[in-house]
Amino acid sequence: MLRSTLRRRLVPALVAGLAAVLIDLAAPTAWAVAPTPVNLNSSSCPTKIQQGESDGCVTELQKLLDQHGQSITVDGSFGPSTYGAVRIFQSQSGIAVDGIVGPRTKQSLYNNSAGGLPGPVNLNSPDCPATVQQGQSGGCVTELQNLLNQHGATLVLDGSFGPATLTAVKSFQSGAGLSADGLVGPATKNALYNGTSSIPAVDLRSPSCPATLQSGEIDGCVTTLQTLLSAHGQHLAVDGDFGPATLTAVKSFQSGAGLSADGLVGPATKAALYRDVGSGTSAPGPINLTSPSCPANMQQGERDGCVTELQNLLNQHGASLTLDGIFGPATASAVESFQSDALLPVDGIAGPHTKAALYNGTIVLVGCEIPDGMTECATGDGMAARAVNLAHYYYDAPKSASQAADQVRLKQRYGFGTVGAIPYVWGGGHGGSPGPSYGTCQGYTGAIQPCPAASTKGLDCSGFVRLIYKMAAAIDIAPGGGGTNQEIKNAHLHAVPRSDLRPGDLIFWGAGTDNTDHVAMYLGSEYVVTTDNSASPLNPYSPPLTGTGPAVIEAWFTGSHVGIHLLSQHSRPPVGYYHVKG
Repeated sequence: MLRSTLRRRLVPALVAGLAAVLIDLAAPTAWAVAPTPVNLNSSSCPTKIQQGESDGCVTELQKLLDQHGQSITVDGSFGPSTYGAVRIFQSQSGIAVDGIVGPRTKQSLYNNSAGGLPGPVNLNSPDCPATVQQGQSGGCVTELQNLLNQHGATLVLDGSFGPATLTAVKSFQSGAGLSADGLVGPATKNALYNGTSSIPAVDLRSPSCPATLQSGEIDGCVTTLQTLLSAHGQHLAVDGDFGPATLTAVKSFQSGAGLSADGLVGPATKAALYRDVGSGTSAPGPINLTSPSCPANMQQGERDGCVTELQNLLNQHGASLTLDGIFGPATASAVESFQSDALLPVDGIAGPHTKAALYNGTIVLVGCEIPDGMTECATGDGMAARAVNLAHYYYDAPKSASQAADQVRLKQRYGFGTVGAIPYVWGGGHGGSPGPSYGTCQGYTGAIQPCPAASTKGLDCSGFVRLIYKMAAAIDIAPGGGGTNQEIKNAHLHAVPRSDLRPGDLIFWGAGTDNTDHVAMYLGSEYVVTTDNSASPLNPYSPPLTGTGPAVIEAWFTGSHVGIHLLSQHSRPPVGYYHVKG
């Protein structure tokens, strides 16, 4: 089984909507008494700070990581959570991901930090404009950049809405099926928050809520309603919108409570909703599990708002827990059940991986896919071999339950269960981050008309190899979304003679190395190709179509999908062969 580490949205994240419903008894901050921070560039700190160190240098490191959105406990001890946060920061910053804080990582940590980085501000708060756009700066932009990174971008958090942020916004909008105008309005904000709303919850019994809530209302009263319905086993997405799903849940709850199932939330329904929440007592208000106020590893016996949040998230994933803020046997059992379903180690402890899966449906470590038996992204000369391994893992028919499960995850993440199901799209995969996207009809001269690129998500040749190497090594060989001419000049690519060609290398075609128009990934010299692709009249291949010999995997022409072909099917000679390495 592969452990997915891409920051893609697979399931809706839960809004902490109980804050106004239940009394906030949040636990005191978990920031322990730590050694006095020491500037990382001072002579008191080692050139390379790494796991196992405990001193003021680590205190400073943790504070800087926190300013960059990592939300870790500041205790001066470089443990597993700090190591993971360093790796995430390095991945976001385009630095080699090794978990060691050397000169380059230190420099990036201090860039736009230490007071220069505005603290994040929720995009739906009154402090943020209705539309966040290029040219603006401040905490709203910091929050925007952080959210974009959670959806796969690799922005430096600087609180400034510049060209890179604009490109990332447009890429996200395109991938989310929104108008790619670069303007972060209500729809884009909602999608960034994983399809949920962060409208603050309002107690249903307060004067701010109508006597009777009904379908069509969108506000904090509905946020509270949905949270309470979830607490009673309805498992709703909490988005503050009283739509059809909420209406059905209300009627179901009313029927089960012996009330008239009319879908109107009046005094009797409100009273029933509040009854028995927290076993008759007020549970602590929910606290985001990744905040410094929550322990890195939550386990049975804990009582606080972190557990309230954990229980609410577990209910969103199918549990039926009473929200009481107490990590008892039922909560432990629900954690184990979730871990089993999420293909995580089943230990009943809500640690960083379990928390990340609860919020995102995927383990957040770094931006690559890690096969079993390995602990990090491919580096150096290992990049090419890992790329081939992953191409086969996601292209071939599954040979195990874990491979089938990972292909299901791929489909959830990108919309395609296998690499071979990804259609060729002119300009596809050229967004701010690697992955299938809508393409462009500019310059399109294909036989299929009208041009399908604007309405089809997929990859073109450069978009495909860009995605494969992102999955293998957490690198982007076309930052910003350029094509073959950008990729061939990437620092990770090194020209090799034809005689040194090995699996995972990239082969380019065109008029020359400064004017390329196609790229494919080499699979090997004695490769058996059994699929005949000659049925399509749009097919540009030259015989032979099947046989044994040098082969490539590629996205080639409109009307086809990513496929494996004999190199001899290309009638033109390549203009260059390139090995990809760190």
